Amino acid sequence: MLAQPVALNQDQHKDLKVVQKFSNEILNERHIAPLMLQEFTAAAPHFPIFFLKAPEAEVYSPVAVLGLKDGQNLFMKDGEWEGQYLPAGIRAYPFTLAQASEEQLVLCINEQADNVSTTEGQALFNADGKPTEFLEGVNSFFKDYIDANGISRNIMSQLAEMGLFRADGLQYRDLAGNERRLNGFYVIDREKFEKLTDEQFLAVRKFGVLPAIYAHFMSLDRIGTLIARLPVEAKA
Repeated sequence: MLAQPVALNQDQHKDLKVVQKFSNEILNERHIAPLMLQEFTAAAPHFPIFFLKAPEAEVYSPVAVLGLKDGQNLFMKDGEWEGQYLPAGIRAYPFTLAQASEEQLVLCINEQADNVSTTEGQALFNADGKPTEFLEGVNSFFKDYIDANGISRNIMSQLAEMGLFRADGLQYRDLAGNERRLNGFYVIDREKFEKLTDEQFLAVRKFGVLPAIYAHFMSLDRIGTLIARLPVEAKA
């Protein structure tokens, strides 16, 4: 299990460096990965896209499904990532964001990540304690990420108000012919979507979300991609 990230601190992390290579450890045993609406068209050719619902609120979060059960990533083979698209939130590892308060997010780092070092890589802070150009780039990435994620959440709220989400477990038949189901997921209800009034449809179009919705529908066919990647013993 990965160590928990901690808030990035100039004094505590002045000697840390980040090796600019992608770390696969963040993907081990991960069967879902967070997505933003803006990523749907890039992710849809490769993974099924579903939504998770917050336990006590009508808040929906999109995810790429990487495996057909908890702890299973079918795109990892011999410790290497074989997928063709990496969600933005995964790409930024060992950095991540944490909620410091209702209105404040803080930049965190996993100190024990395999691409974090004290001897090689890009320094985070200069000798005078100021952020390096590399760290400024990380901050810029997350600023854009926060902005895009905020837009994504707002649009998701609008779709929820229209009643477009419905519970729908990931259902499939494995290569042995057995019916399987992974529960806890939601989809955009295609029948309801197609019955939107002209006014509602125009509203959705103004959100700029139509390409993402159609990409979501298309992505559901990628369940077959996951089945094809099941290990041999699971196919029997």
